[in-house]
Amino acid sequence: MSLKSSFAIVLRALRCKRKLSQRDFGDTSRTFLSKLEGARSSLTLDKLQQVSQRLELSPLTLLTLTLSQETGKPAADLIHDLRSEIEGLECDGGVPGLENAVHCITTRKPHEPQASQAQQTQPYFPVP
Repeated sequence: MSLKSSFAIVLRALRCKRKLSQRDFGDTSRTFLSKLEGARSSLTLDKLQQVSQRLELSPLTLLTLTLSQETGKPAADLIHDLRSEIEGLECDGGVPGLENAVHCITTRKPHEPQASQAQQTQPYFPVP
């Protein structure tokens, strides 16, 4: 299954779960949403953020659910892989310019609230 198709399935499912119509996405045209839900278009990172906010989710959650749909892998496994990759980057000396981002992700404790608005686009998912 393609990423577009997976995203389309996830977007439709979440929109229905939240009981939102396409009109409820005021800053995103119904035509564009229809194309997204029909797997006929892709979205930019800015549009991903807008759609995610309207769904009351982080972009990372939306992407994780999309990748889970595409690969058939449970979201929890993808989150575990993500954590391992980020910890691996930190063990290798980090990434210049991203020290704070990597450090924040690897040092937060389970169920610790997010400190700022900026971190809300990088949610913490505890590993079961």
